[in-house]
Amino acid sequence: MASNVLVESSAIQGGIACCQTAIHELQEASRSLFSSYQQAGSGGWKDQKYAALGGIVDECCSNLKNPIDDLQECIKNLNDLLQAVREYEQTNL
Repeated sequence: MASNVLVESSAIQGGIACCQTAIHELQEASRSLFSSYQQAGSGGWKDQKYAALGGIVDECCSNLKNPIDDLQECIKNLNDLLQAVREYEQTNL
């Protein structure tokens, strides 16, 4: 076991904020990509290449969303850790 380990609640809160930012950015990138694809279609671009691009866009959007579940699990674990650290910080030794 590591000795002299120092963990502050503010560092954990920073990690949670990073995960939340990453989730937001991944969702926004997926939304923006799909919206751009739809705009291209509404401009009259509707041929076989547009349909093929749609498959690529769908795959990209899906892949952008894949890490979100892991990040949400990370936030849950960090919140659990944050609670434990706060309890420890309130303990007078």
